This record gives sequence, C-alpha cells and structure tokens, in this order.
Amino acid sequence: MAIDPITGVLNLGKTFLDKFVADKDQKIKLEKDFELFALQETTKADGIFREFVLNYEGAAKDVPKIVVLFRSLIRPVFTCAVGYFDYIFFTGNTTSWAPEAIGLLKAVNVIVLAFWFGERAVKNSGIVELLLKRKEG
Repeated sequence: MAIDPITGVLNLGKTFLDKFVADKDQKIKLEKDFELFALQETTKADGIFREFVLNYEGAAKDVPKIVVLFRSLIRPVFTCAVGYFDYIFFTGNTTSWAPEAIGLLKAVNVIVLAFWFGERAVKNSGIVELLLKRKEG
C-alpha cells in the first residue's frame, strides 16, 4: 500500500493538535493554517524540482527535432527488435544459439515486459525469481 507523504504529515499535525490544543476554534484555525502551509511548501518544492529539470534538460521547445524523434522511437524500435529476435528464437533451431545469447534474450524480454506492464507486474509474475533460480542452479 502506497503512503501519501502529504496526507501523513497532515494527519500527524492533526493528531498533534488534538492532543495539545484544547480550544476547538483555535484547533480548527491552526489545522487550516497547517494544511495551507504544508500545501504551499509542497508546491514550492515541486516548482524547485521542475526548475531543476528545465535547467538540466532544457525546455522541450529548445530540443532539436532529431533528438525528439530518437527519444520517441527508441522504445518502439527496441520492442520490435526484441519481438523479432523472439520470433527467430521460437521458430528456429535454438541449438545454434549460444547460452549467453539465450540468457541475454531472456533479460531483454524482462526489460521490455517491465516497460509495457510495469515493474510490479513483472515482479508479481515470478519471472525475475525464475530467472534468478536458473542462474544460481
């Protein structure tokens, strides 16, 4: 279960106010002030991170078109290449393949599956554990 850090901090602040502030009106005012402060600080931190990324990578309008083209094509081309090698592997004679090449193909398939279905799906499928057992054994 993922924990939202903002909600965690807000709940911690509410717990603190419940224990140490007796006046109900003051508690409500402090709670609202605390929520506003936490959200402002979060927004400020998000803005600082966005500014860092812009300074580091540059704005999208400043990136050359060829770089944008390569960025957008790398995953589909890589996926098609892996699919082609899978097709050759499953329809051809695998005895001519070196064991290192077969191991590399399995690893690359895990990378492609992680891209398409996410890390959690790959972990939950048991593929990683199966490959690790085979490597150890």
